[in-house]
Amino acid sequence: MLKNVSGRANFWTRRALTVFAITLAALTVVELLKGHELLAGVQFALTWSAISTIIFMGTRMYYVSRGRNCPLCNDLPEMEKDEHSSTHS
Repeated sequence: MLKNVSGRANFWTRRALTVFAITLAALTVVELLKGHELLAGVQFALTWSAISTIIFMGTRMYYVSRGRNCPLCNDLPEMEKDEHSSTHS
């Protein structure tokens, strides 16, 4: 049981860091292309990446806790997929 909890935490931590990193990179590039200075662009990107990641992860975790699967996202941890398939078989 503790291993499952640890695995889920690792999954969600990796997912949050991935979302944050991709958003940060994209927003930084956009700000630089718009002609903003590097420091201003990075500050903007850090702020909005954090906000976007919190909203995205909160929404995904809410839907997963309600048992709603997003086939497009395909973001259920493997442990949860196994648990769902074993309870419905």
